[in-house]
Amino acid sequence: MLIDALQFSKPERARFVEWREGNVTAVHVTIAIWEDSTETMRELGKWQRRLEENADLIVQARTVEDIAAAERENKTAVILGFQNSSPFESDLDLVSAFYEAGVRIAQLTYNTQNSAGAGCWEDDEAGLSKTYGLNLIREMNRIGMLIDLSHCNEKTSYQAIEASDCPVAITHANPVDCVGMDAELAVRNKSKDLLKALAQRNGVVGLSMYPRIAPNGVNCSIDDFCDMVFWTVENIGIDHVGFGSDFYIGYADEEVLWWRQGRWSRTSMIPLTGYTPFPRWFDSSRGYTDLLARLEQRGMSPAEVSAVAGGNWARVFSAAWK
Repeated sequence: MLIDALQFSKPERARFVEWREGNVTAVHVTIAIWEDSTETMRELGKWQRRLEENADLIVQARTVEDIAAAERENKTAVILGFQNSSPFESDLDLVSAFYEAGVRIAQLTYNTQNSAGAGCWEDDEAGLSKTYGLNLIREMNRIGMLIDLSHCNEKTSYQAIEASDCPVAITHANPVDCVGMDAELAVRNKSKDLLKALAQRNGVVGLSMYPRIAPNGVNCSIDDFCDMVFWTVENIGIDHVGFGSDFYIGYADEEVLWWRQGRWSRTSMIPLTGYTPFPRWFDSSRGYTDLLARLEQRGMSPAEVSAVAGGNWARVFSAAWK
């Protein structure tokens, strides 16, 4: 089983073919960043059409058994998720509504402050809202939606881990203590202490090939990435490490700018260009084949490779989804 806990490529058949060529069992896809509930429902409708039109390649995952069934049928299970809690519009009833519509993962925040907590672009003093943020966590726990902290700042992340009765996830980020502060978006990465806190509550971090947060940036080699995998395993344990590539391709610069600034800014808050090419060894999901082989060549046992490839994510999904 191979699970990628975050991709945000433009959804089209060519990507679905690449998932199958890379033997990817499940992919968590983004259907909202800044969108409100109505806009998000439109995207949900588009995904239902894509699933129907590409039923020979992809199926929707609402349960872990759906993922296992996709593997048996040589298809890729699609897990629908949010990279922000904006579609909930601070209304707890919308959490269960989107759960019924198939959403299984949601980040509390994207990069900025919202009603739930603080994103990674905010000051470290800002944290989880003691009113809406705490109640949102309780509601997500109750209905079975996995809490994602990938873009939250450290304080919000610590407080969410403590507040949640279920394991939480960092679907796509890297350890800043390993990668260093020279990464273009080092603020996106997580401290070793935070990752240890995540592991202590049985959570998982998805390590990312995204050049702006990866070791050596655009020059990240497959061995650089493997070094980071081994570092993370050594520091937080084999049971708490997975993949969340954050791979994206197919979007124009204006769409990438929308991710950066939404409607709340006239210009990007950080001086980033558009698409940054992923390393050659991971220019599509086909790159997972060589990555898993390299991890085993470098001494990781088949059981350990299986855990990192997807077993750990399957365990967290089982614990969080009801």
